Amino acid sequence: MQKATAETTISLTSPQALLGAFIDHMRDDHGMVFHVAEDGAHSFENDGYRIEIQPKDLALRILLEAPSESDMRFSKEGIVHHVGEFDAIAAQSIRWKNERAEVGTTPENFRLLTVVKSELLFEGMQRVTLHYPDIAELQERGIHLRLILPNDTSRAPLWPLMGENGAPVWPTGDDTLHARYVTLKNIRPDLEEVDIDIVHHDNGLISHWAQNACTGQLVGAMGPTGKDHLPVAKSYFIAADGTGLPAVAQLLSQLPKDATGHVIVALPDAVKCADYLPQSGLTYHALRPHEFEGEILELARQLTLKGETGYAFFAGEFTNAQSLRGHFKKELGLDKTTQISAAYWRRETCK
Repeated sequence: MQKATAETTISLTSPQALLGAFIDHMRDDHGMVFHVAEDGAHSFENDGYRIEIQPKDLALRILLEAPSESDMRFSKEGIVHHVGEFDAIAAQSIRWKNERAEVGTTPENFRLLTVVKSELLFEGMQRVTLHYPDIAELQERGIHLRLILPNDTSRAPLWPLMGENGAPVWPTGDDTLHARYVTLKNIRPDLEEVDIDIVHHDNGLISHWAQNACTGQLVGAMGPTGKDHLPVAKSYFIAADGTGLPAVAQLLSQLPKDATGHVIVALPDAVKCADYLPQSGLTYHALRPHEFEGEILELARQLTLKGETGYAFFAGEFTNAQSLRGHFKKELGLDKTTQISAAYWRRETCK
């Protein structure tokens, strides 16, 4: 698959101020550490994605690379979103060279999916089966979907439309939408169906929707996107709470049979790891969901060793993700190519 590239130059009165705020935010909230070249260009590269931001006279030049055009849609939107956090006018002014999206249309990767059924998979986990008509053609793009619902579920939704800056324009006010990433746990292209497993959160809109989803109900989605395999490594450490459990299952299914290491997941006592996760050469460990956040870091320290653990992956709560990322980098000596610690949710929002 050919890589996608994109370029834009943003005119600014204080480019260094915006650059500094952007870089600090990406480091502190997303764990992205940028390399600084002699010419002042800041760059970050991982898993086929690359961002380069170069200060110019009263401007910032931004270059992007992504594994595919579909992935590039998310990259462009991410740049627009994060620039907009510090300068809304600058974000609106972005124009990408050779932009192909037609303004005013739904994004190319947007689909309306239909609920087939919703069922309690086990305590604390809801499975929603969705009809996904062209999943056979799209499944190569990745294992994650951005699920989209109206904040006010009593309203007929207005879906995002492409804007001039290469990012979707999302409805506001009473028509505001709520979007969260979920993982495609099972894909049945012959039936045009997918399963998504969603943890019960008391205040989570997506969780509430999943538990009450009715046959025939429509839901918006963008994707798929995201990596579906891990690189070859001497030994693996893989951990996730309930929100990352489907992703762990997908990643384990792609590992070679002789792979070794440890897997730690949050599961209720009544569910065995083998009931949900595929067969693997890695050693499985389960923590009770209510104990996971408090115990995961110490258990990770016990089960990993510098020079032995070749790749580490974590998906779960934001504070846990920050702690695990620090352990992976500082104590295990892993870099951006040999570790991922992703925040799938924040305890203070729990949505």
